[in-house]
Amino acid sequence: MDCFSLLKGEFVIEFGILLACALGMPVPEEITLLSAGILVAAKQIELHHAIVFGVVGVLLSDTILYYMGRCFGRQIFQWRFISSVLTESRVKWVETGIRGNGALVCFVGRFLPGLRMIIFTTVGVLGIKPQMFLVIDTLAAVIDISFWIFAGTLMGSFVEASQYAAEIKKTILLLGVALLLLNVIRQYMIRHQVKV
Repeated sequence: MDCFSLLKGEFVIEFGILLACALGMPVPEEITLLSAGILVAAKQIELHHAIVFGVVGVLLSDTILYYMGRCFGRQIFQWRFISSVLTESRVKWVETGIRGNGALVCFVGRFLPGLRMIIFTTVGVLGIKPQMFLVIDTLAAVIDISFWIFAGTLMGSFVEASQYAAEIKKTILLLGVALLLLNVIRQYMIRHQVKV
C-alpha cells in the first residue's frame, strides 16, 4: 500500500475524528477506535495502519490541548468555550493531582475519557516539561489506542460470526424443513402402501 492510498478514506476519517474529539466534538474517541478495529476485522484496513493513525491523531490532539494550556496560561480557563468544560472546581482538583505527581496524572489522564481535556490543558498551564508530557502521553496512547482497536477487532469478529451464525441457522432450518417434508412423504407412502 503506497503513501497516497494511506492518506484517504478510513484513515483520514479516523485521524480527523480523533483530532476533532480533542477540540470539543462530542464523540468519544473510543467509538472511533472501536470502529477502526471493526474495519480491521472486516479486512477493510490493516491493523498496524489503524494503530499508527490512531496514535498520531490522539497524540496531535493531546499535544494541541497541552500547548493551548502552555501558551495561554491561566487565562485559557476564562474563555467561554473552555470554561464550560474546565470549571474552577475541576481545574483545582486536577492541579492538586498534578502538583503531587505530574507524570502519573499525565499517564492516567489518557485513560479518562471525560477528563482528558481538563488534564492535558492544566498540565500545559502548570508547565510540565514538553518532553516529559510527550514521552508519557505516547506510552499511554500506544496502550490505550491498541486496546480499543483490538477490542473493535473482537467486536468485528463477533459481528462476522453473528452473520455466519445467521447463515448456519438458515441452512439448518432448510435442512430441517427438507427432512420433515421427506418424513411426511415417507409416512404417507407407508400408510397408503404406495408401490413404486
